[in-house]
This record gives sequence, C-alpha cells and structure tokens, in this order.
Amino acid sequence: MTGSIEPILHIPKTVREDTLAYRSKVEEFLSGQTSAVAFRAYRVPMGVYEQRAAGKFMVRIRIGAGLVLPFQLEKIAQLSKAHGNGIVHITTRQDIQIHQVEIGETPDVLEGLLEVGLSSRGGGGNTVRNVTACPRAGLCSEEEFDVTGHSVATAEYLLADRGSFNLPRKYKIVFSGCSADCAFASVADLGFFAHHRDGVKGFAVYAGGGLGSNPAVAVKIEDFVEASEIFEVAEAIKRLFDKHGDRANKHKARLRYVLARVGASEFIRLYKQERAILNVEGLPYEAPEIRDIASDYPAPKESVTVRLQLRNGDISADDLATVGRIAATYGQGLVRTTQLQDLHITGVAPEDVDKVNEELKKLSVDVFGDGGPKVVACTGAATCKLGLCLSQGLSDAISKKLSQAGDSDTVIRISGCPNSCANHFIAKIGFQGKAKRVDGRLMPFYNVLADARTVEGDARLAETIGAVPAKRIPDLVAEALSNPSVDKELLRSLAAKYGDISTESLPDDFYYDFGSDEPFSLAGRGPGECGAGVMDVIKLDIDEAKDALKSGQTGSKDIYRAIVASARALLVTVGLEPKKDREIFTAFGRHLIEPGWVKSATAQLLDDAIDWRMGDRESLDDRLAQAWELIRRVEELFLSLDAGLKFKIEPAERKVTPEGADEKAHTADLRGVACPLNFVKAKLELEKIEIGSVLELLLDEGESVRNVPASFGDQGQEVIEVEDVGGHFRVKVRRKR
Repeated sequence: MTGSIEPILHIPKTVREDTLAYRSKVEEFLSGQTSAVAFRAYRVPMGVYEQRAAGKFMVRIRIGAGLVLPFQLEKIAQLSKAHGNGIVHITTRQDIQIHQVEIGETPDVLEGLLEVGLSSRGGGGNTVRNVTACPRAGLCSEEEFDVTGHSVATAEYLLADRGSFNLPRKYKIVFSGCSADCAFASVADLGFFAHHRDGVKGFAVYAGGGLGSNPAVAVKIEDFVEASEIFEVAEAIKRLFDKHGDRANKHKARLRYVLARVGASEFIRLYKQERAILNVEGLPYEAPEIRDIASDYPAPKESVTVRLQLRNGDISADDLATVGRIAATYGQGLVRTTQLQDLHITGVAPEDVDKVNEELKKLSVDVFGDGGPKVVACTGAATCKLGLCLSQGLSDAISKKLSQAGDSDTVIRISGCPNSCANHFIAKIGFQGKAKRVDGRLMPFYNVLADARTVEGDARLAETIGAVPAKRIPDLVAEALSNPSVDKELLRSLAAKYGDISTESLPDDFYYDFGSDEPFSLAGRGPGECGAGVMDVIKLDIDEAKDALKSGQTGSKDIYRAIVASARALLVTVGLEPKKDREIFTAFGRHLIEPGWVKSATAQLLDDAIDWRMGDRESLDDRLAQAWELIRRVEELFLSLDAGLKFKIEPAERKVTPEGADEKAHTADLRGVACPLNFVKAKLELEKIEIGSVLELLLDEGESVRNVPASFGDQGQEVIEVEDVGGHFRVKVRRKR
C-alpha cells in the first residue's frame, strides 16, 4: 500500500460541531419536542433523506472529487451493514449513499463517518453540494493539469461557512481538467475548465447551468482566472445566488432561473459586482491550501486503472470493503467514484493487474461488465419519494436484452422522474420517467431524449423526441444499437414506432412497471423539489373532466365521468391513488372539502353522483353547472401548486373556529431570540398551524419587531396586528399560504 491515511477532504470545525449536535435534534424529534416539518428542515441539509419505505432514511456521504480511502470504505461498509440494508450506492455526483436507515440510528451513522474524516453535511437541501471533478483527474493524458486539489480546496472553503447550508436551492460546483468535460462543468451551477495562460495554471469559468426541470447550459463568466482566484469566484457566485435566488418559489429557485430572469449580461454584471466587493473586503474565510494530492498517493510508473462496472451503481457492503483492501494492497491507496456510478482502483502496476482481477472475481457481483453499453440509472421509485418509475428495473431489462451485445461506447441514462439524477438531459440516449393514463389506467412511460453534447463552449442539451411505454424501451434500444450508427433521426423514428399505442390493444403487462407485481401507481410518492411528473397526471385528469363536458349533448354519464376525474385529480398530491369511485369521493372529501380548499356544498354533488350511479337518482343533468364549478376550482388549485405540492391560494372556505376557541391558542414567545433566528423559529411555528389560522408572537422591541413582521409580509403572509404591550410587542400573523 502507498499513500497517506489522512482524509482527502478536511472536515471544517463547523461541520464537526453540527454533526455532533445532530443527535440531540433527533432525540427532540423522537420525543415530540420538534415537529416533523421543523426536523426535516434540519436533517435534509445534514444529508439525511426520507425514503419511499415508511420510516426509512438514506444518508448521502460527500466524497470530495470522488476520492475515498480504503479505511473510509471499510467504515462505510460497517455502517451500511449495522444500520442500513447492506447495499451501498454510488451516485452520478460521486457521492456514496447508505440506504434503509432508521431515523433513530442516523446519528450513529453520521458520527461514525466523522470518525474517519467523512461527512454527509450538505448532502441534501439548499446547500453547497459535493464539489466534483474528472473521474481520471491526475491520470488523464489529455488534461491541462490535475484539478483534484482545486476541487477539494473549494469544498473545504465553502463548508466552513454555515451560510453555505441556507441558500435558495442547491449549489453544484464542477472542475473539468480539459475542454472534453468528462465532469460536466458545462451544465453546472458553477463550472471550471482547466487552462494554461502564459505558463500559469487557471480556469475558464461558466455559471448558471443545471439539469432537472427546465435544464440549461451554463454561460461563460470568465475567460481566465488564476488558480488562486477560485475561492473568490465561488464566493461571488454564492453571494449572487443568495441575494437574487427565488426563495419563495421552489419551482424557480435554482441559479439558472436567476440567469434566465435577468439575462446573461446582467448576470455577469451582478457577478462582477460581487467580485469587486470581495476585492475590497477580502474573503470572509481563510482560503485553504490547494494541495497536490497526487504527491501524497504516488503511483508506480506506467501504472494503470482498473475499472469496476457496477450495475445501477450498487455494490454490497462486504464487496465495497474488499475493493478498499484490494486498492490498499495493489493500488496507490485510493478508490475513485465516478459520474458513471462506477469505481476505479488507480495506480495498479501492470504486473499486478491479473492479481487484482482474480481478487475482483471473488466479489458477489460481476464488476467486469458484458461488453454492452453502460446504463446509468437513478434509484427511482424503488426508494426515492420523488420517483415516478422503477428506473433501475428498466436498466436491468435493457442490460438483459443487450447482454453480450458487443462493445459500445454509448451511455444510456435513465431517470425515474424529471429531476435528472441520472443526467438524462446530457445523454446520447436518455429516458425520463413519466406517468400516462391509458384507457383510464396509469401506465409507466418514458420520454425519449437524444443528441446531447458536453464540451467547453459548445455544449447542448438532449432533445425530447418522443414518449414510449416502459415495456417497449428495451426493444427500442436493441434496435437502435443494432444499426451502424445511432443518431437523433434514427431514435426519433424508433420513438414514433414504439410509442404508437393507437392501433392495438396493449397487454395487461404494460400497466406494470419493471420489477413490480403491482399495477403501476403514484401512491406513496411524496412532495419534493420538482412535482412535474405529478403535475402531468393531474392535468390529464382535469383535461379528461373538461373533455367529458365539451360535447354538445352532455348527458348524465358524461357529467358523472367529469365529477370522478375532477375529484381524482388532486389526490396524488397527498400520495393517494384510489381506484373505486366511492373511495375517490371519500378521499376528496377528507383532503379537499374538510380543510376548506373546495366548498362544502361540493359534498352534495358527490353524493348525488353516487346516487345516480347506484340508480337512486334519475339524472345528473341539473348538476352540469356544479360539475363545471368543481372543475374550475380543481384547476385553480392545480395551477397554484408549488414544488412542495402545497396550494398557494386561499381556501374556498375558512374553517369555522369552534365557539369559545381563542386565536391566542397559537402562540410563540420569541423574546430574547435575536435576528435572524427569531424569524426562522416564527416561520416554523406558522407552518404548524392551518392556513387561515392566526399565530401570536411576542417579540422584543427594535430590530426584532421591525424585521420579523416585514419578513412575513415579503413571504405573502398577513400581518394583522403589531401592538406595543410595554417592553415588548405582540404581533399577530395570519397564515395565507
């Protein structure tokens, strides 16, 4: 074994403090002292995500520049076996994830990681995410120079600032060693491309890119900055984002929306303005050393890299620990995670390659691949609350279809929803999961994307060229790759061919996703940063309701169909997919009528509809106007949904406060709590009460009473009273959204 045992990424003191404080926050939540909403706001920036399975969580571990040491892999494996499901996942941003952890055990995981110099801080939420780099940084013959140290130092600098964990949305930074852009700096919030100018190392800088909904290619903001300026650039973009990002609308909160809103010229001006301020004031934190990490882990001359191809990025904990031991014995003492969800053992002497391969053959999974194309897939609906489709099931089906298909440089990317965790927007062949209603039933579908390119200064996103049922995707891919060349027009024709469902009766199997023995459903899907997939299904139901009533000879059957479709439309926002009409109406009453989102008179409309269906009512012709009113209200609520699947408009009816009830029941004494923490606590208290209810706050005079009411007003809440009660103030705020 060569190299140092010092962790690659140095964890700042602030991150260590926050990690050790996490246990008490979990205890407060489990004892009922903290609401689920308040706790979620704390745990997600710690890299702890709730999974699809009730009560289970995922811990996402930062792997700086994708470099991890054998003893760290050993610890990750131990923690996965002790607290998770024993399967470790490699992400497309070089992170490592432990899945299926009980919330009460997450402090053990986070503290265990800290023992070996690892952290999940910033693994989720509105934070500076993992700073990534080329998977072959320091090894590639085409690179300008090794960007590993720059990537790691940038992360160390930003992690020291607690402000890096309270941004409008996530902030992703990428370093590419050359213009070929293996790391995807051209589609990042902030991307650095290595260059030399007059013998000096530096970077061309791009910003405002990103994938997910409404993806965008970054724009150039600097032709060249010297290597020592990277901290100032990262700080300036962070400040620009913090000032101009849209915190109120999660649909449009990423940095790319700032760029789209103000335009490239103004965006660059705002960035230059922040840099000018930093030039005067200096950096708020000391810039860390940009280390030559390769010198700490010397590799034998003419050494090679052994690539482990992982199916869907998954590897058992025991196998992961073994890989670490192999790297320690035969490599330079490093293992690399890659954007293709693979692992690399670097620095292997040529004469030791056969020994390494013999050791790898003993693993429980095949890491040598079958010569077919690489398939990259997110975890999908199997574990992710945002997932629509079982993307890993499709990945397995494609790999099985193409087994022994021969060599291929094609990378196929599959995301189970629009969030692009598998980077389908930068794929030569990409698939984005969606749901479509066919003959009244939900069916798993995928948008087909093609023709992306990531290269400095000439990047383009993939184009959506069709939509195909999930069960036909493997045949589409097999036919595409059987051609001498795969281009956009070929894929377009194949998408049209396999996507045509108009002339045949589809087998029942099409209504089941890959790997599932249950009919396809969105039940169990939770709110997240992007609700686009859910939005599509809601709109299908609203359109169905409208279409039912558009006929010039609308009858009771059409009115009934419109009422059912309207009542069903919004239930997916609460994770429900009832099949029977009576169940749909019951759920609609509980979740839409009782809270006041829809008028209480609608309950009679639903009763009348059921009576007609059961033969107890002769006609629904006299309920046509009420059916249209229901459609309009459901559509109004739909159009108001934010990314958290919450309605932004006022209820149709306010809940009647029981006689004798007092608005003062909702109170929070924040005297002695300084700004801005007082507003944070006040906001959390407001989120505990229903829309239309009133929160009473006690605030200190001066800055507190000036800032907190004003902040609520800025967020669209109603400040109904500010009263000086002697020595402090009583403020009443009505929750409006």
